[in-house]
Amino acid sequence: MRILFSDTKHNILSVKEDKRAELMNWGLDNSFPSLIENLFSMSVTGSAALDKASKALFAGGVTAQFAELQLNSEFHTLNDLLAEASKQLIQQGNVFIHIGYNELLEVASLKVIPATNIRVGKTDSKKYSGKFLVYDNFDKSKGKIALDKFIKIDKYNPIKEVIQAQIDKAGDISNYNGQILHLKNELNSVYGMPKVNSILSELLLESNSQIFRSKGAESGFLNTKLLVTKPFNTDYERQAFKNQLNSLKGANSTGQVLVLESSTATEDLNQQLKMEDLSSKFDDKLFQYSDLQARNNICIALGVPKMLIDNSDSGLFGNSGELLKQARIELHNSLNVERGLLLRAFKMLLSNYKDEINIQELMIIDNLNLQNDAA
Repeated sequence: MRILFSDTKHNILSVKEDKRAELMNWGLDNSFPSLIENLFSMSVTGSAALDKASKALFAGGVTAQFAELQLNSEFHTLNDLLAEASKQLIQQGNVFIHIGYNELLEVASLKVIPATNIRVGKTDSKKYSGKFLVYDNFDKSKGKIALDKFIKIDKYNPIKEVIQAQIDKAGDISNYNGQILHLKNELNSVYGMPKVNSILSELLLESNSQIFRSKGAESGFLNTKLLVTKPFNTDYERQAFKNQLNSLKGANSTGQVLVLESSTATEDLNQQLKMEDLSSKFDDKLFQYSDLQARNNICIALGVPKMLIDNSDSGLFGNSGELLKQARIELHNSLNVERGLLLRAFKMLLSNYKDEINIQELMIIDNLNLQNDAA
């Protein structure tokens, strides 16, 4: 996926209703979550910081008696869902949890749906939307969008009369698509804003810097010569000369020779065979300052102490385990609000779970030793 600066500029600011698709567009081309996902994957610092922050939010996982609780047909455990929800909240600023019900109107399954595959349905006159649309090609990466493939799912509402009415409307429980709970870091917006929204171009800069260094080292007229020769009388002479030149270069030569045949002959021997150096001065430090600033800004945006990403940032780092410990504590504590949001959501959903569990004992383990091992 090729991404340009124009793709990152003010993209999230466009959240408009698509009347034909009956949804609220997420970004200018309705593919903002895919843009975010790709920018993270293209950025070394972004990928590392996302990993650190997600693991810090996950902390030690849920308490032991809930950790292996399987919650869907794909055998995802509660810890699996917490890990995925942590990543989605850090990366996208949104988490979408699908709830499936049984005939007793109890929660029978839970699953985290990637932000790339879900959109908020159209809103009414009061700006309320009661539907979500699930589809795996909103970014058109698999071709043209097929509106008939959209799956409409109701917004989360735990009132049993409401659930029963939705089942009745679907025909029966087998045709019912369940509900979706939308968690976001901004309550008064259609979609939550990702932490990196202000530095999308920094994520892109790291990728562009890598491309520049890679292409510059691979080509960029490195060790390239221009050889000017007198005109050849025949094609045979021309090919024989090139064959001889190639044999002199050697099989493993990385240098390149560009042969330019003069249009006219000359008596000046220096002009009959002339070699010019076309090598460019490849400077792989050209982006050094920009890379450093990008790394700083990415870490600031995600709240990850830079020393957890780059151990060369501090001369004390190599000799101070305490400094590292304090950085991890800082990151862990900075995510208390998000951790509380996820815990409350899972407690609320599992309070109506099909199997009897003591929901009051469900906690996210606030154990920094475990969290540090995971980080």
